[in-house]
Amino acid sequence: MEEKKSLFNVLLDNPRALAGTLAVLLALAEILVDWATWVDLDVSALYSVPLVLVAVARNRRLLWSLALCLVAMTFAVYAAQIPSGAFSFHEPYFINRVLSAVTLALTAGMVHAWIVAADALAAQSRAVSEQNHELERLRQAAEEASGRKTQLLASVAHDIRSPLSIIEMTANLMRNAGDAAPPAEVLVKRLMSNARSLADLVSALVDISSLDAGRIPLQNSVFRLNDLLSQEGERLVPLARAKNLWLTIEAPDPPLSLQTDRIKLSRVLSNLVGNAIKFTETGSIAVSALLTPERAVLIRVKDTGVGMTAEGLEHIFDEYGQLGNPERDSNKGWGLGLAICRRLVGVMGGLIDVESAPDRGTLFTVRLPASCVVDG
Repeated sequence: MEEKKSLFNVLLDNPRALAGTLAVLLALAEILVDWATWVDLDVSALYSVPLVLVAVARNRRLLWSLALCLVAMTFAVYAAQIPSGAFSFHEPYFINRVLSAVTLALTAGMVHAWIVAADALAAQSRAVSEQNHELERLRQAAEEASGRKTQLLASVAHDIRSPLSIIEMTANLMRNAGDAAPPAEVLVKRLMSNARSLADLVSALVDISSLDAGRIPLQNSVFRLNDLLSQEGERLVPLARAKNLWLTIEAPDPPLSLQTDRIKLSRVLSNLVGNAIKFTETGSIAVSALLTPERAVLIRVKDTGVGMTAEGLEHIFDEYGQLGNPERDSNKGWGLGLAICRRLVGVMGGLIDVESAPDRGTLFTVRLPASCVVDG
């Protein structure tokens, strides 16, 4: 009983299957009635009715199968019921059966044409729907691009004022030359700091624009990861020492050779370690690399800094992430570095992930695919 109810529910949920089932049942009922009555009751004249139901089912195979079956039954019933010796091509009942068969063929042909037209319209409707979905996707992509441009304008309009204070400080030097003025060393340091800040902003914007335009090709080469880590460590150790931080490098053992874009990987490491130094006041930064059993390369940058909240982690790789920073500390960047890192790692076929908690530090993990590893 439950199986019958389940089948009934399936048919109700599928109007085409229900229409096909009803068409077959109606055809069987008409055939049984035709067999049970005498030949002078031309039940075959109603044989075309089930074909109309097949039009709702839009099943061409069922249509012609049912039509052939009904044509065969039209003449089978006549042959079984006509008295012996009464057959003639001009016999009225035979002519009725021939007309019923012709009606069946014409009905099947018209229903077939209707089904073909309905299927064509349905296919056209699906194509239009897919085009609409694609247009909607393109519209959303355009809106996202427009939003990024708006963020860019907001970021630049707000933060470029700080680097441009170079002009004001230079004018101050000229006005106060020979008078009581701040020490030249202090002003020069401030000029250098703001000039570097402006240079970093312009460089980051150029990188983002190039990545958006797909103009950042891979320049693969074979190199030792150990050498790259050592060089980055030597370059960044002075920055860490200036803040009394301990920077350690744990290179893979045995040494690991990679075939990928060395310059891009160097930029990623430089950005991650530089961020770790910026946001760590006490403690250490540890850089390590290893080869997983799947031969993927993991490069980790761990610090003992301020860490991030779960909400901050959700947007850590967003472009212009600093826009949500109420302090707007441009000395800590414009929120482009990590977005660039994620894209550069993606260009190399890898992934970048982050783990963090407030006051417990942050761990960035760069994962490069096994295809980057060079044996021997």
